[in-house]
Amino acid sequence: MLERRTSRRAVLTGLGAGAVGAVLSGCAAAGTPQVVEKVVEKEVTRVVEQTVVVERTVPPEAAERITLEFWWGWGGMTGMEAMKGVTDAFNLKQTDIYVLSTVAQPSMDEKLLPAIAAGNPPDVAVGNIAYSEYCARGSLTPLDEYFEASTVVKKNDPDIISSLWRDATWQGKIYGLAACEVGPRIGLCLNLDLVEGAGLDPKNPPLTWDEMFEWHMAMTKFDEAGNIEILGIDPLDAMGGRRPTSDTSFYWGDAFGFEYWDGEKLAYNWDNDKYIASLYTIKKFYDSVGVEKIEGYRSSYGTWTQSPTASFPAGVEGMVLNGYWTPGELVHSAPDKRYAFTWAPNSSERRGIKFQNVGGHPATIPKGAKHPKEGFMLIEFFTTPESMNIILKTTGWLGPRLSWLATVDPSPYPGLEFFLNSVKEADELKPCPLDPICNFVGQQISMTWDAVNYGEITPEEAAAQMQKTCTEELRRQFPELFA
Repeated sequence: MLERRTSRRAVLTGLGAGAVGAVLSGCAAAGTPQVVEKVVEKEVTRVVEQTVVVERTVPPEAAERITLEFWWGWGGMTGMEAMKGVTDAFNLKQTDIYVLSTVAQPSMDEKLLPAIAAGNPPDVAVGNIAYSEYCARGSLTPLDEYFEASTVVKKNDPDIISSLWRDATWQGKIYGLAACEVGPRIGLCLNLDLVEGAGLDPKNPPLTWDEMFEWHMAMTKFDEAGNIEILGIDPLDAMGGRRPTSDTSFYWGDAFGFEYWDGEKLAYNWDNDKYIASLYTIKKFYDSVGVEKIEGYRSSYGTWTQSPTASFPAGVEGMVLNGYWTPGELVHSAPDKRYAFTWAPNSSERRGIKFQNVGGHPATIPKGAKHPKEGFMLIEFFTTPESMNIILKTTGWLGPRLSWLATVDPSPYPGLEFFLNSVKEADELKPCPLDPICNFVGQQISMTWDAVNYGEITPEEAAAQMQKTCTEELRRQFPELFA
């Protein structure tokens, strides 16, 4: 889940000018790299001029079987171990199918898009793709008929977290199912030592951003030179600064009560009072300590919670907005510290509303896959307890079934229980946006935050500019949607 908003140095020149960013090209675009396949003795991916070469081993046990190519987009040893464990277990159950598992790094999109364009994609792909953009471009295979015929996971299966079906549906068709990494995306994480040291009561945590500001000021400390020693919260650390995608909602929209994207009307909703209020709120926190001092603080400490040197695990940040993976990460990155986990704060108008976003990375069958029927069998397997147990054991990632989630023992990871219960206890389950230009929009969001925080544009101006820029870019990339 590692992502940080774009650096101010890289963004300010693009705001309001239709900044280009990482935009997916059409599948039939001129000059698209050709994809060819070689069978060799070891697995390696390399790029030679304009040809993407995928080299892989076909082991002896795959002889006389249908060979499936499975690409996944996570790095790191635990992710690799999980995907290998799942495909090994699947292969042991098969006599006619054999899955070859390949990590598609450093960028899933950079590898998968050329493969689809060349008519030689993998049979199954999952993880870290701009899912909504693929759907809008017709780059994925609709799976409705496969779900309807399945005996393992039926379409709209009530045992699958309901929002996952909605998040996978584009213009009435289902193109995937989040299965390999699924879970509650948001909660407020508290460092109990810093909370109690500031004279605050962890049993009565802040419910609104006005209350958050009081806690932030009570915990924030400076050294003799005026630099930040302890920060109450960076509201854009971790999931606070996560840009919305098809696996994660937009936290600031959820907390302030608006959805920035209307999938039915194919329209943006940026120029509204609630978005403007969220920008003023974020700026208030940055103004309280000085935006330049925040930048210096960030140059000394990392973000998120995986690394021991990141500000929250290091014990120099009192609160952070983060997801269900946080308790497990803190067991390893900060085993000597005490934490509590509770509901993410709202705007004052929404005080006391408990909301959660459950997201995940959809498993998909790319357009042009050679073996879609057999590939769907692997997607089915991802939803079985056997597969979900392997992934939980190796990475701590959760699966999509409610019945299975009820069996998960949270005790090894103090705080995980809050996230598990939040799925059932939430007043609102927020959807993930199926925004066809989510990469572009995410860059605009980051640019807006930085420009507003540095006082180079007002929140009102930023909201109007976001509305105009995103709408124009959507129509430029997808004129056929408005024909």
